[in-house]
Amino acid sequence: MDKFYNARNDKVFKAIFLDPADTFLLETLLNLTFNTEVKDIKFDNPELLKRNVIERAKTCDFVAHINGKLVHIELNSETRDWVHLRNLNFFSTLYSKETEVGRKYDVSCEFYHIDYSYELANSSNLDCVLNYSLQTYNHIKYVNNIFFIEYNMDKITKKCYNTNDEREKQLFYYLSKFDIKEEELEIEKDDDTFVKKLKNKMKKLNQDKEFVSFLSREDDIKFQMNTMKYEGQLEGKLEGISEGKTSGAKEKSIEIAKKMLARGDDIKDIVELTDLSEEEIKKLNEKC
Repeated sequence: MDKFYNARNDKVFKAIFLDPADTFLLETLLNLTFNTEVKDIKFDNPELLKRNVIERAKTCDFVAHINGKLVHIELNSETRDWVHLRNLNFFSTLYSKETEVGRKYDVSCEFYHIDYSYELANSSNLDCVLNYSLQTYNHIKYVNNIFFIEYNMDKITKKCYNTNDEREKQLFYYLSKFDIKEEELEIEKDDDTFVKKLKNKMKKLNQDKEFVSFLSREDDIKFQMNTMKYEGQLEGKLEGISEGKTSGAKEKSIEIAKKMLARGDDIKDIVELTDLSEEEIKKLNEKC
């Protein structure tokens, strides 16, 4: 393998854990998360409706109805200032859609937003589990049926936790395996059913040439985009022209989009990996 992809990559995470045909790994995590037996998982469409023609397409990592709860999960391989804001936007859109049932608001369903987050700011000083809610300092809740749970994956991966709760300890152990290294795949000491299945799925995905080719191409495009954006910004700074900074980055985005269109990449993928809107890309496609 030129590069090994583990479940810290969101595409791998979704392929391994969010497969409706094989929910064992997902059920195991959710059983430990909610300390209850997951009896029924009804997968929802992760695509959120666009509210206007210029809004970019939005897709959640995972949405499902589980034991009377609506659960929204996002894996954040890198945590930037805007990540929580984006995820809250996704979650609030889901909440708004799901609560407006008929002519009344549904207050009986519980809504859970779960983040598996790497590279949280000051992660070493944060707890392994961060619970957020909408309430006052003296615990008066603004809304009773919304819950936010975030897992500090860096601390969990490094096993920097101290807990006597066996359920929590088991959950942290499984979460630490998201970021497993390639050389660990063949080490079978203390592997239980969950870890064995996780390793086998990772092996198969990394041996799938088409899947790995897609991930490698996506990485390459991201590197190109980051480099070109930096070059565009640098040119603007050197020239002292703010307009040049913007237009330079835009031109580079158009170059990338044209190359992706030429090789038949999906427009949604191009939107996700460039700063161009779907309409701009369609116009470029018409000219090609």
